[in-house]
Amino acid sequence: MNEGHFNWSKLISVAALAVAIIALCWNIISERARSKAQMEVWQINTFYEGSNDDRTKITLLFRNLSHRPTAIVDIYVREGEGILEGRGYRDRVDLPIKIDPWDVREVKFRIEKNDEKRMNNILVRDIEDNEIVVVRGTGKTWVKTKSKSR
Repeated sequence: MNEGHFNWSKLISVAALAVAIIALCWNIISERARSKAQMEVWQINTFYEGSNDDRTKITLLFRNLSHRPTAIVDIYVREGEGILEGRGYRDRVDLPIKIDPWDVREVKFRIEKNDEKRMNNILVRDIEDNEIVVVRGTGKTWVKTKSKSR
């Protein structure tokens, strides 16, 4: 009888150990998934034609979808794969842009007329080196972009 009781106790111990290991692995995996910032970027362009200042105003809306704060560290206006203007487009955007958890930040800047004609997209990079390519919008509606990890 002691032999049967011993095997039953051993089985319960092994099952408890297995459940503990599965719970530990689940916690590690879920924490890693939550530790990455998730950013959405929306864009709209406002065109000014026939006025004294006919530069296009670009509005970028950054939305942090995670419980961690994040920051935008680079904004590049690009022509193809080349860069027309570097960080913060001619110092018109103050970088870094700090975004709290679950927060939304709006950034507006004007782009020069000759750059607007040559511009293909805007490259945005966050503090974790995630890159977001903002495709040139039409200006009529908000355009949502998707981020890509490096």
